[in-house]
Amino acid sequence: MSTDVAGTCPACGSQSLFLGSGGHVTCRIDKCPNPCAADEILADREIEHIVVLHHDPDEGFTIRHPLRERIADALLDCDLHSFLSQREGPPARPGRYRVYRVPTGSGWSWEVLS
Repeated sequence: MSTDVAGTCPACGSQSLFLGSGGHVTCRIDKCPNPCAADEILADREIEHIVVLHHDPDEGFTIRHPLRERIADALLDCDLHSFLSQREGPPARPGRYRVYRVPTGSGWSWEVLS
């Protein structure tokens, strides 16, 4: 017997999640395009912004916001995009970075990932 999990499957939108073998959150809908989507999201240990600064200046940058910013629409108030958009050039060399607020809240700290 499986245990139901409250919430909505991020892949198909149904309220059909359950606790599968090994404690993995799984969708029970047969036609779900990714029954393991909720489990994959929960397994992601990254809690900071991931920013990719592209080599081509016309492409600019890409931001992956941390999941916690989905709560209470905090993502809509995140000013990292504005910070990057208002600069004349990239704040660092092209690459992939973990970006987080400096503890004093006065800026952003950049950690090279690749």
